[in-house]
Amino acid sequence: MARKRKHPLLAASIIERHDDRVLIALPTSADTTHRLWRFPRGLVHGDESPEGGIRRLCREAIGLNVEVVVGQPPLILEIDGQECELRYFFCGIISGEARPGLFQEIRWVSHAHLREYDFDPPSQPVVDWILEQNR
Repeated sequence: MARKRKHPLLAASIIERHDDRVLIALPTSADTTHRLWRFPRGLVHGDESPEGGIRRLCREAIGLNVEVVVGQPPLILEIDGQECELRYFFCGIISGEARPGLFQEIRWVSHAHLREYDFDPPSQPVVDWILEQNR
C-alpha cells in the first residue's frame, strides 16, 4: 500500500550526455511572454516510488529510457502556487532518442551556455550548482 503524501510529489531529471550537454525543457504554455526553462519533471503517481516515477516520466514525456544514477534529498517548494515535494535525480540514458513529447521544446545545452536561458525558480539553484561544479 502506498503511503499517503502530505504534498504532491514531483520528480525532476538531470540528464547529461557523454558530451557534457544537459537536457532542458520548455513547458507547453499559452503564455509566450514568460519562457521559463526547466529540467524535465512531472508528478509521481501515488503508487510509484520517486525513482520509478522519474523513469516513467522520462519515457513518456521525452522518449528516453533512463537509469537513476543518484537522487537528491526532497525539497519542499511552492510550484505554481502549490506546496510540493520535489526530488531531483541525476540520470543516465539507457536508450531512446530525446523528443519534445509533453514539452513545447527540448534542448541539449552545454554547461557554458546554461546562463543564456531563463529557468523557473525550482530549476535555477540546480543550474547554479552545475555551473559551480564546472568552474
